[in-house]
Amino acid sequence: MTESRPQHRGEIHGLRGMAIALVVAYHLWGAGRVSGGVDVFLMISAYLMTGSFLRKGMAFKFLDFLVGRFRRLIPSSAVVILATCVAGWLILTPTRWYGLLEQALASLFYTQNWVLIGLATDYTSADRSGTSPLQHYWSLSIQGQIFLMWPLLMLLAMALFKFWRIPIKWTLGVIFVAATAASLAYALHGVATNPPAAYFDTWARLWEFSLASLFAFVPQLRLPYAVSAIMSWTGVVGVAIGGLIIGRYDFPGLPALWPSLAAALVVFAGSSQRRTHAAHWLSSRPMAWIGDRAYGLYLWHWPVLMFWLHLSERNEVDIWGSMVVIGLSVLLADFSTRLIERRFNRIPLLTAKRWGLATIATIVIIVIGAVQAWTMILDRSVQQVNAAPETERPGARAVTPGASLPTASPSRSIAPGDTVIHTDWPEALPPCNMDGPLAPPQSECSEVLPEDGQPPHRTVVMFGDSHTNQWNPLLHDLAVRERWRLLVIIQPGCRFSLPNEFSTPECVQFSRDLTTYLLQLQPDWVFTIGSRAQADGPELPVDTYAEAARPLTEAGITIVNMRDNPRFTFLMPECVQRYGAADARCLPPVSEKLAAESPLLALEADPGMRSMDLTEYICPDGYCPGVIGNVYVYMDDNHLSRTYIHTLKDEFEAQLWSAVER
Repeated sequence: MTESRPQHRGEIHGLRGMAIALVVAYHLWGAGRVSGGVDVFLMISAYLMTGSFLRKGMAFKFLDFLVGRFRRLIPSSAVVILATCVAGWLILTPTRWYGLLEQALASLFYTQNWVLIGLATDYTSADRSGTSPLQHYWSLSIQGQIFLMWPLLMLLAMALFKFWRIPIKWTLGVIFVAATAASLAYALHGVATNPPAAYFDTWARLWEFSLASLFAFVPQLRLPYAVSAIMSWTGVVGVAIGGLIIGRYDFPGLPALWPSLAAALVVFAGSSQRRTHAAHWLSSRPMAWIGDRAYGLYLWHWPVLMFWLHLSERNEVDIWGSMVVIGLSVLLADFSTRLIERRFNRIPLLTAKRWGLATIATIVIIVIGAVQAWTMILDRSVQQVNAAPETERPGARAVTPGASLPTASPSRSIAPGDTVIHTDWPEALPPCNMDGPLAPPQSECSEVLPEDGQPPHRTVVMFGDSHTNQWNPLLHDLAVRERWRLLVIIQPGCRFSLPNEFSTPECVQFSRDLTTYLLQLQPDWVFTIGSRAQADGPELPVDTYAEAARPLTEAGITIVNMRDNPRFTFLMPECVQRYGAADARCLPPVSEKLAAESPLLALEADPGMRSMDLTEYICPDGYCPGVIGNVYVYMDDNHLSRTYIHTLKDEFEAQLWSAVER
């Protein structure tokens, strides 16, 4: 069977240009709406690809298709990835460098959507302050996965035809119908249970490709002009206004049908040179010009926008910023289209399968080498920072009585390292034994036991949220040294309490279950956070905490309450890296962050309640800095860094022993 070359469809090419224009517009001014432009891209891509398969039939060549497709896609993609990494090194704060490098490789290998799911990314989030400049590769990754999956299905259909004479169209038709039904059901479940993840999920998006592939089975009909014109204009208007109507709904659920069907109307309406037909407008020179640069414009506009927002320190782009972003994106797209797509990709030698494959391999190796080289440089820098003697990074020891706070200046030697501070969480501890006769309530539970297997000298329980958990490095060291049994029972976002405005029903139930468990366990003492700091408000007592804890203290269980540490409306490490640790923007007064009198004092009316307060070592001299003693105090906007926690060891233990032994 010989391949018949398809007729050029100018209106489809123009529709691609219209789709990218919508994507750019909504990224700039859509306020979190989905434009539907990406869904139009997916529809066109699958429609044309499947149509090509059906025309080729048994003449289809798997390797030729893959080499030809990725030889056209990878060069431009790789250039943008490398340019984004260079710009990220110059513009972004070091906390984001490792993540950028990880996503660079994910984008190169078409797995970016799965990385974003792993990071719990919300595409429609209004907060774009930490959004990756490579996030837009999610859709290219899904397409790349389909470009591998669909040819494999074609090979299956060809095999069935060769051995059992089952027509290729029948096999593919059955597969695409089944895939559409199964994937749509999966997508509906996904948007109902976890919309952010479903948005990036290949299997939730699969139905858009398989549905578009089924459209390729429909022959192009000769329609009366009036019907064709109405269909075409209806499709164009549908694509144009879709984001305004369904852009706030969860994708890729049923709302994704709108852009797909609207694009299908344009495709089935066919071509026309008459001015009253939408196809004429879509085939016009301006639309063709945008369509020619659609791939480049999609690649460039997002990193340009993200870097502009980062530099302007805004979450939205104004009119002048929009002009800069659009202008620069169009220039870069035009440049890459002319240089790469029209010149490099059309070098006659590269059209041969062998040289095309060599080109892909060479570009991939260059990108991997660049990313790995930068990663090694960053790793070496982190190692040097943490190999420095403790006298160069004393942390809290710099503000012990009699010591002065060293001058903090922006540097690249602040422990544990600028690039890794955002990962400076407490070490993971061994999990609890949840199957024993006395098992703790369902939670994030860790347990430390004496290493020699002998009975522990004491049983100590830490419970609460992540602000309790951040102290586990110090209690873990104590437990090992003193041969305790240490239980760390953490319920994210939950403070021990009865029903109140801050606690969810799940948190209240956890508190009740924990009370029952502790009354049975009878630990020697327990440790938790006894106040509630707020990022944009005053420090408060934990509502209903005293009432919730009374059954424990009445049973003779001592509760040691640590005062909460400050929270901020910004990421403290990024503030330090942008402006320097001595800048006023990174030095909020303690009077704005914590109460003048500790809320823990009121708790001590109950003789079973004891208090610890390390505020003077976290907010010395009336301010709450991001760096003390050349160590980052915070790893984000509210959690103390593990490295700084370790430098609080002496004062922490002194206050703890004073609390439990009095």
